[in-house]
Order: sequence, then C-alpha cells, then structure tokens
Amino acid sequence: MLLIDILIVAGVATVVVMAAGAIGGGAIGRRLEERRRRKQGERNAAEERRRLAERCAICDEPVDPSVDLWERGQWWHRRCWRESVNNEVS
Repeated sequence: MLLIDILIVAGVATVVVMAAGAIGGGAIGRRLEERRRRKQGERNAAEERRRLAERCAICDEPVDPSVDLWERGQWWHRRCWRESVNNEVS
C-alpha cells in the first residue's frame, strides 16, 4: 500500500512539474531571447562606435582597417602616412 501511495505522489509531482514547465517555459524562453537580443544590440552598438572612432590622424577621415595603417597609436591612410614620412625626411 505504501508503494502505491509513493508511486501516486511521484506521478502527481511529475505532472505538476511538467505542467509548470509548459506554462512557464514560454515566458522564460521569451525573456532569455529578449536578453540575448539586447546583449547582441549592445555589442553591435559598441562595434559601431569603435568603427566610427577609427579616423586618420592627418585628415580625420574614416579609415578602412583592412587597408590602412595603425602606427604610433593612431590610424593612418597609407597616402597620409607616406606624406608624413616624406615631410619628416625633408
């Protein structure tokens, strides 16, 4: 008799846990997705701010990090860098 009571209690507890998961799972999933999207937006905004801050030390125009130079702690267009080196030599 005790064994049957334990099985009934375990079965009821399982059903209650599954029902709570089904009901609350959607809300938890939505909150997690919202948090993930918010963090992704923050990372995108930080990347955009960093990209906009990459400007040439001489002409103050935006640079392309795949083409231009990082030297002396600043970004330089190759053209501007060459001009500055030529002016230092002269």
